[in-house]
Amino acid sequence: MTMLKQVRTIAVTAALLFFASVSAAQMIDNTQAPNTANAGINKSLLDEIGTGRGGVMTPNSSIYIINRDPFRSIRRGRQLFQRKFTRAQGQGANEGDGSGNINTDLAIGAGLSDSCALCHGRPRGSAGAGGNVVTRPDSRDAGHLFGLGLKEMLADEITTDLRNTKALAITKAQQNHHSVTMKLLSKGIHYGTVTGNPDGTADTSQVIGVDVDLRVKPFFAEGSTISIREFIAGALHNEMGLEASADPDLLAASAGGRVVTPSGMVLDGSKDKISPPPAPDPQNGNEVDPAIVDHLEFYLLNYFKSGHDVQNSSTDHG
Repeated sequence: MTMLKQVRTIAVTAALLFFASVSAAQMIDNTQAPNTANAGINKSLLDEIGTGRGGVMTPNSSIYIINRDPFRSIRRGRQLFQRKFTRAQGQGANEGDGSGNINTDLAIGAGLSDSCALCHGRPRGSAGAGGNVVTRPDSRDAGHLFGLGLKEMLADEITTDLRNTKALAITKAQQNHHSVTMKLLSKGIHYGTVTGNPDGTADTSQVIGVDVDLRVKPFFAEGSTISIREFIAGALHNEMGLEASADPDLLAASAGGRVVTPSGMVLDGSKDKISPPPAPDPQNGNEVDPAIVDHLEFYLLNYFKSGHDVQNSSTDHG
């Protein structure tokens, strides 16, 4: 975990606890649907985009707000998470408009929603719980997002540990002129063994619980991506029909480049397979400004972990 991530995560905890207590589920845009209760988001989507991604010297840009006023970015990200997107803003249809070969493209089976909170927003607009009840056992039951930033950080740290072990096994094999087998262990989790060979190669046939590239992928049900940013772009496309096709970080990293997202996650396309952003919408082109993804990523990075009941020796043993 980078020091930048540590400082930001600690600094925003109090703000998250406060904002979670006052949030609602899906929220309308008051500039589009004004009401006497003044219930909803008081900024238009264009206002929330501001001056786009910009930089640390560009007022009202996502980079400027994340670095100079992180609480504001979290609040904006939460509102974007709850925002009901309209057809005029690019919402719908989803992958293939529901038609195609679902055996090769699972996104065809995704449900269509108009906000992140529709699937993840019960109760009270948090990213914490799905909204289904036991009377609908076949319904969506979207997973909770508590501690999502912690999951990203832990997966990245475990990946680094496993790859360092592999590199060490190869180094020892070259020094000793014979193969060296080492246990793959990180955070108390065993991932099998890896064998380094004197010729600089490695035998990963005994790796378990993770792909042979030793990258832990904590996002989507099938564990297919490594970062919150990929998850956001993929979910906007699969679940809402919104295309973040111009995302500069995912475009660069998926083409083999190395980038650091505004939230501090390193995406290195030379080491990992990074999911590219979706293709532009045939009618609207790019539908999601990178600033929107920046605020959503920062919000979910800092989303608090789930609460615990009384902790004692019994709970310590699971």
